[in-house]
Amino acid sequence: MKAKSTNKQAKSQPMQSSSLSPSQLKSRQNQLLVVDVRGWFEYFIGHIAGAQRYSRDRILKEIPKDRAIAITCLSGHRSDMAVQWLVTQGFSKVYSLKGGLLAWQSAEYEVHRGVKP
Repeated sequence: MKAKSTNKQAKSQPMQSSSLSPSQLKSRQNQLLVVDVRGWFEYFIGHIAGAQRYSRDRILKEIPKDRAIAITCLSGHRSDMAVQWLVTQGFSKVYSLKGGLLAWQSAEYEVHRGVKP
């Protein structure tokens, strides 16, 4: 009976998300939609090339739930929270950039400035 209980419990839990290191994101960047969850001014100051800003509502309306998405913020804290929320909303391929933009910059990857991805 414990196996059934554990199985039911596993089924009721949302799919677990995972983190990507800056190098993993860099190597998979063409396969992922990179979403920056910071405010517009933070985004304007510097963001990963190709990263787009989406509100929660826009994500739910415009992004298919099976689309592979990498979420980023400054340090990784907000992206971890956003990823967990997306998993509860039924998204199945969501990743958080471990360490956020700070880790990306530490790896000496390019950062864009301005409002365009």
